[in-house]
Amino acid sequence: MKMKRKWIFLTLLTAMLGAVITACSGSAGSGAGSNASESVTLHFWFPGEGSANEQYFTDAAKAFEAEHPDIKVQTTILPPGAGDIDTKLNAAKLSGTYPDVFSAYLIFMGTRGALDEFLPLDDRIDAWEDKDDISESALAMGRYKGKTVGLGYFAAPEILTYRKDYFQEAGLDPKKPPTDWEELAAYAERLTVKDANGKIVRAGLDVPLNNASSFFESFMRQNGSPIIDEAKEVPVFADEPSVEAFRYLADLYNKVAIPYNYEKKDTAPFVSGNSAMSFLTNSTISNMIKNHPELKDQLGYAPVLEQKEKYAFTGYRLFTIGKTSKHPEEAWKFIEFMMSKEQMWKRYEALQIPVVRKSLEQRFIEDRPEINAVLVDYVKYGKGKPITPFTSTYNKYIHQAYEETLTGAKSPEQALKDAQDGLVKELETIR
Repeated sequence: MKMKRKWIFLTLLTAMLGAVITACSGSAGSGAGSNASESVTLHFWFPGEGSANEQYFTDAAKAFEAEHPDIKVQTTILPPGAGDIDTKLNAAKLSGTYPDVFSAYLIFMGTRGALDEFLPLDDRIDAWEDKDDISESALAMGRYKGKTVGLGYFAAPEILTYRKDYFQEAGLDPKKPPTDWEELAAYAERLTVKDANGKIVRAGLDVPLNNASSFFESFMRQNGSPIIDEAKEVPVFADEPSVEAFRYLADLYNKVAIPYNYEKKDTAPFVSGNSAMSFLTNSTISNMIKNHPELKDQLGYAPVLEQKEKYAFTGYRLFTIGKTSKHPEEAWKFIEFMMSKEQMWKRYEALQIPVVRKSLEQRFIEDRPEINAVLVDYVKYGKGKPITPFTSTYNKYIHQAYEETLTGAKSPEQALKDAQDGLVKELETIR
């Protein structure tokens, strides 16, 4: 009996000691296990565009990790081309390695949005206390079929830029740039310089010949064309407003322009001093001033042109969350961080990206008054490429119609009709 009691006592004592040891050692071990299980790794993909761009996003990811020690951010730098990014995304989709957070070009809102690859953000945005501080265009750019699948953060407007010295030579007031189509055409003709044989040696306005949809779409919209009925996903660009816009641009092209490829921004006649006015991105302007500091005081910036409506072409990049992300809450925390005032201002300082927070607009304007005051309006009235699943196919047809119009191969009516008919027929075979 004594032996039995002794055995029971020893068994209980051993169990109690074991529990104490487990509790003590498990405190560290359990904590390590808990941290391991709670630690999250987000995969963030963004297009590469030079060392400054890559450095900013890498540093931002580290700053986020410092604020959120339980979340790690693994960055992947993508090639800059949309086609190459598409290939990467297709491979990621097949292998189950789609990024948690993706910095997407605007074109992906339609092409990838149609494939249901992005998580709708509406509920999170509606609950976001900073929502009302964000520019409406930044919110609107990411909407596809009534759902917000991307949040705009990188506005890239194309600004009507002009040479003040050339204005003065032509007897124009450099403080009064053109504000509508009539003035733009009149200014462009006065600013055009020709040699003795009538050849244009200095263009009045850069009117590109090739790959120019982000140039001429703003004119189509200013004249009232929706270009694409995005709700119904039907092309409607063979309308009278588009015909008038194409006729207007063809007339300018033949009177005042030197042909060039719009995709090759550095070949624009304006960049080499051979044009008086041009639609340029902020980065192109910054590079011009960097390479030729003497131009800083010679460049002027016109307001957004207004015809029937006020529109500017503004490209965008947007933050998205992959539909298959296992960490959507952490991904949204990262997006909130990247949209914070501090990070938005850092992006502006490092990359000259316009701010899309209303509370930063005054500070933004005061930093570079002449250009930034104009940039705010370009962001406000900005509209990018049509958000459809077939934007790439649309580009093929609309570019052809534009080139046929400018070269006189077809009338604008016929070129646009043929382009729209061709697009509709091709879409029927795809669908």
